[in-house]
Amino acid sequence: MDQLELQQLFEKYMPQTPKMRLAPADVLSLMVFNIINSPSPLYKVSEWAGDYPDGIGELPDVAAKYNDDCLGRNIDRLYECDRNALMLDLTANAIIAHQLKTDIIHNDSTTITFKGRYENQAPDGIRLLHGHNKDFRPDCLQLVYGLNITEDGNVPLTFQLFNGNQTDDGTHIPNWDQLRQNLGKTDFIYVADCKLCNQDNLDHIHGNGGNFITVVPKNRSMLKPFKEQLQNGEVQWQWAYSVQDNRKPSKQNFFYTFETEPTEKGYRLIWILSTSKALQDQKTRERRLAKAEAELAELAGKLNRYNL
Repeated sequence: MDQLELQQLFEKYMPQTPKMRLAPADVLSLMVFNIINSPSPLYKVSEWAGDYPDGIGELPDVAAKYNDDCLGRNIDRLYECDRNALMLDLTANAIIAHQLKTDIIHNDSTTITFKGRYENQAPDGIRLLHGHNKDFRPDCLQLVYGLNITEDGNVPLTFQLFNGNQTDDGTHIPNWDQLRQNLGKTDFIYVADCKLCNQDNLDHIHGNGGNFITVVPKNRSMLKPFKEQLQNGEVQWQWAYSVQDNRKPSKQNFFYTFETEPTEKGYRLIWILSTSKALQDQKTRERRLAKAEAELAELAGKLNRYNL
């Protein structure tokens, strides 16, 4: 928190006024400290602050000031401040403090599930709505949350919130635009899953001087020529690199590549053969075949019955 100058940023964007008993920067810094060390519900934070075990906790009478009403008011102040500028300053501090490389940025999104009733949502805010819930709770309201991290150290840099019914493929253009603004450049490599492989997304990034790496969904027509080449024995795999297996240090996983014709838009299309993935697929096939054989064996004795 000191390296990121978090306290100073809170003071800059939420200065204390004479009417405030506690500085918003102090309250929010305490909340961040609590989240890092011992996440508590708001009504428990003052109790935690009074008996924090390392000797730097507040005295009980001071800690009582950090009650849930006080914390709630300061969360409101955080919501109302210029959060985009705050995040931009925080990102810049992280890059400088940790000497981060920003040549490659990885993005992924998830859903944040909410329980309860939210009938009076702010009309100009991000909306809690039903959508494709990744916690397997379609009955609950949610937000969609996209996070960008550096390849160098997996450090979170920026995030985006979207309405709960936002599809993943619609998050990438606003997210990439925010990254471009924050980093002050466009030539970084943007890495994301197959939801990025949408013509509008790819054309937007490429048209603005950006680069991307993504995965092509298996149902795309552009993949058919490769399957024919593979069946005809025309694919010549080129060794690319090897990495140590995470679970078995004595084992190496090898990767081979084969580049086919570019797409209609001129984007490179590269196939990758992974020995570890091939082994995993083989075991999956064997498992499914064994299951099918067991079911067929069970069915075989019933074939002469009337209903079959």
